Amino acid sequence: MRIVIMSDTHQHPLSEWVVPDGDVLIHSGDFSKGKKLKWVKALNSQLEKLPHKHKLVVGGNHDWALQLQREASIAALTAATYLEDQAVVIDGVKFYGTPWQPEYRNWAFNLPRGSLDLRDKWKAIPDDVDVLITHTPPNTVCDLAWEGSGEQVGCGQLRWRLEEISPILHVFGHVHEARGHEMVNNTLCVNASSTDRRYQVVPTVVVIDLDLATRTAKIVQM
Repeated sequence: MRIVIMSDTHQHPLSEWVVPDGDVLIHSGDFSKGKKLKWVKALNSQLEKLPHKHKLVVGGNHDWALQLQREASIAALTAATYLEDQAVVIDGVKFYGTPWQPEYRNWAFNLPRGSLDLRDKWKAIPDDVDVLITHTPPNTVCDLAWEGSGEQVGCGQLRWRLEEISPILHVFGHVHEARGHEMVNNTLCVNASSTDRRYQVVPTVVVIDLDLATRTAKIVQM
């Protein structure tokens, strides 16, 4: 299975990237910068033009419409499957998407860092998930933010759950300047941020080949 991944496009038209075809297209949140439903509709119209058979979207901290106008946003997002604490199985591969993050400023999908509420969101991730999609990174994994003194802003509770369930692939974004990949035990973790810390377009999107039989994921393009 070929998986094409974008994140943190922040209202840039998707046409600003060369997006290769694949079996599944994932957008891991922050497609917008505000609260208006028009940004969901704009994303949907752009997704309609892409050839991927399956398209999955998870919300991010800038995607207020998905939290404040949830039903209207889901109705507008006809070109993709929106995953909010939900799983979907595609060709035998189980995907699970969740938008939550440790509290960061006063933005969408925030829960207090280290809280029971946030822990419960991560505990709800199925044990048998193959591809985990979040917006936030796990702690110490592609999560070093260079605002201020430089802080690893990923979630420690998510890191614990990640190591407990060991999916094949974990996809996220959020920390633009930490774009990259790391292995956590047998899980390939990918920060697929599509813009840099100044919100400028990063030239390439991430492409992964996933082999369910061998439970491996290989980077084709980063």
